[in-house]
Amino acid sequence: MEEKKDSLALGCPNSVGVEKTRVNQERLDSKVKRVQNTNMTGQRYILHIALVIILGSNYIWAIDPFSTIVGIGSSLISLRCKIEECCDDSWIVNNFTKLHLSFYDLFGQHIAADVVTNALKAHLRTDIQPRKALTLSFHGKQGTGKTFVSELIVDSMFFMGAKSSFIHFFMARKHFPLEREADVYKMQLVEWIRGNVSLCERSVFVFDEVNKIPKGVLNAIKPFLDYHPIIDGVDYRKAIFIFLSNVGSTEISNKLLEFWQNGTQREQLKLHHFENLIKLGAFNQDGGFHENEAIESDLIDHYVPFLPLEKSHVTQCIIAEFKRRKMPIPSTSIIEEVMEDLTFGPEPYNLYSYTGCKRVSPKSAKVIQKIYDFD
Repeated sequence: MEEKKDSLALGCPNSVGVEKTRVNQERLDSKVKRVQNTNMTGQRYILHIALVIILGSNYIWAIDPFSTIVGIGSSLISLRCKIEECCDDSWIVNNFTKLHLSFYDLFGQHIAADVVTNALKAHLRTDIQPRKALTLSFHGKQGTGKTFVSELIVDSMFFMGAKSSFIHFFMARKHFPLEREADVYKMQLVEWIRGNVSLCERSVFVFDEVNKIPKGVLNAIKPFLDYHPIIDGVDYRKAIFIFLSNVGSTEISNKLLEFWQNGTQREQLKLHHFENLIKLGAFNQDGGFHENEAIESDLIDHYVPFLPLEKSHVTQCIIAEFKRRKMPIPSTSIIEEVMEDLTFGPEPYNLYSYTGCKRVSPKSAKVIQKIYDFD
């Protein structure tokens, strides 16, 4: 009989009265105490408490069963997102101040800093829906900052940085090693992107060493980069795709040298001085972008040049490395000693580091060990 009264009360909250509310509260307190006496920790403990609170009160159910179910689901999702990464603003923070400050550690790449900052801000605006996914293609020699900038983007966008489950890194030699398996890679890539954007429409995909990806593989993702609002029920317009490549680095270096010979200052150069040059090089050279359909259809939003680094920029890298190791700022003679192990070109000018700042860390470490003789 008691069970019948409780079930009837679900549709008639006014019949419950103060006494029933008091009894329910006592039951709730008892359940909470039992939960606290268990060995549950972390997420399980918090979620169990939530279930006790939500499900333990018949008064809540008495309001409206359907609304209660919706409320329970909403409450559990809200609680889960307090302790576990979710695709919402509390975890995807889009911290542009952090991004701007981080660019102080990017040397010699004023074009990249300007393009990336403004492209991201425009794409991530909350007052307007983007018409397509943002696609950035970074081009330049090794050690010029392509990977570094992609890391800065991720760190500024996601609370968990590179550990976020919504950032996906693809490395050519790891994920696409065999030319003969290109068709298999296409299917796998489509399924991976579709599945992850279904989970979070603000996912970021980074493809490293695009020049080593088998030809045709990246054609599979063209629909996701295009001007489609929905594809098979999935909206890709808020996603971001970043491609890193050495393709076009020679053309960028030659063009920069030409400007230098004509007396044009590096800081005067803009994106338009390099973009078409990079586009043509990427489309025509062997690799993942060779005769690529996304390039052919003008779906790459920005071809970002990473200029070769001069000695002044490498000097900044050396100083930054000494600071990172908590060492005194190096003197001119120490900087020159590190520089001796680095190669500059082209002859006879020797203006640009062939490896950018990529080898600065180990070379600086060697000099530091020699000078301070750590045990």
